[in-house]
Amino acid sequence: MQFSDRTLTILKSFSTINKSILMQPGSTLKTITPEKTLLATATIPDQIPSQACIYDLSRFLSILSLHSQPDVEFHDKYFIITEGKQRTRYAFADISMIHTPPEKDIQITDADVEVAVSWEDIQSVVKAAGVLQFSEVAFVGQDGKCYLKAIDSSTEKADDYGVEIGVTPDTFKIIIKTDNLKLLPQDYKVTLSSKGISEFKGNEATYYVAIDTKSTYKKGS
Repeated sequence: MQFSDRTLTILKSFSTINKSILMQPGSTLKTITPEKTLLATATIPDQIPSQACIYDLSRFLSILSLHSQPDVEFHDKYFIITEGKQRTRYAFADISMIHTPPEKDIQITDADVEVAVSWEDIQSVVKAAGVLQFSEVAFVGQDGKCYLKAIDSSTEKADDYGVEIGVTPDTFKIIIKTDNLKLLPQDYKVTLSSKGISEFKGNEATYYVAIDTKSTYKKGS
């Protein structure tokens, strides 16, 4: 098979979440951080024929980049990558060597906040967090409006930067580490649960992101 450009883009993005990946048969890719604070799943345009465990995903992608249109054969314990006269054998890792996501899908059944967020607004706030040297962003419900802000939750006197993204009757500050926002560039429907998890659902990828324990939520009347 040949990996499509879109699949390669998703794999490159996933390599920033976890250096390894376990490919399963079908058209879905999953990965999870070693700390289990971010789980990602994406639908790809290709069909993976059989299981493949890759220990160093960036290295594997670099090998593929040596070719213009490589053909990748899946074997029991290795890939054979060919194009013209070129041939590479790439061995699979043992599954015990990598962090793998749970087989069962996550379901958020107790959502407290749902809001649509554009990629432009996500980029803007994450960039501001970098400029301000903050490691957190927060979804904030205040005075009837919902904001996405770059914050420093360690002090109430810190600067912040935010964009208005919706309206809400509730009062909350749902805090997420910027390190866990390794998202593909697309718009997202965001679901937040005060039980400690959030869902970023895009048109081809969904991310489940841990919420900081300092988060607060109060339902409006």
